[in-house]
Amino acid sequence: MGQQPSGATGFREVDRDGNPLPHETGATEPPAWTPGAWAAVNPFIVVLWLFAIGLIAGGAAAFFYGMGNQFSPNGQVPVSFLVLTNAPYAILLGIAALLCLLFWHALQWQKRRG
Repeated sequence: MGQQPSGATGFREVDRDGNPLPHETGATEPPAWTPGAWAAVNPFIVVLWLFAIGLIAGGAAAFFYGMGNQFSPNGQVPVSFLVLTNAPYAILLGIAALLCLLFWHALQWQKRRG
């Protein structure tokens, strides 16, 4: 009438779906940043971040620096007037792009966390 040692009972912790937890399977989580992680960055997302920041900064700069010399004496419309006219739309587009990028990053974070 021998009894099995307590480690051989076969119990393991599982999540609510019945999958074994990582510390029981011997798998380890990778570190948050690895040297090769920079290659995994999507270059299109980086360009979109720069584009959104550029739109907001450019629109704000047009407001601050474009208020002078809006009308020309010879009757032509100067470029500064056209830039100042479109500055609110550039800022709005930049803010919309920032919100979309934050939403995209939130979705990616949710996918990684399961």
